[in-house]
Amino acid sequence: MVQVFCDSCNKEIHNPSRGVNYISEIGLDLCLPCRDDLILQTGKEMSKKDAYHLKAYNGVYEQTLRRMCK
Repeated sequence: MVQVFCDSCNKEIHNPSRGVNYISEIGLDLCLPCRDDLILQTGKEMSKKDAYHLKAYNGVYEQTLRRMCK
């Protein structure tokens, strides 16, 4: 059995199945509630910008992910 822990909240993910109850981004594992929080925070940061650009979104997404997983 494999143990997976969320890198943001440090809680164990029971019966881990990638894409079902956790995701892996840039080598970091996130439970679904933390993933939803990541998307919400990224959206708030992007709403402060004048125009939407995918490159900017990806940068903010990665920055927010790394900040959450410190």
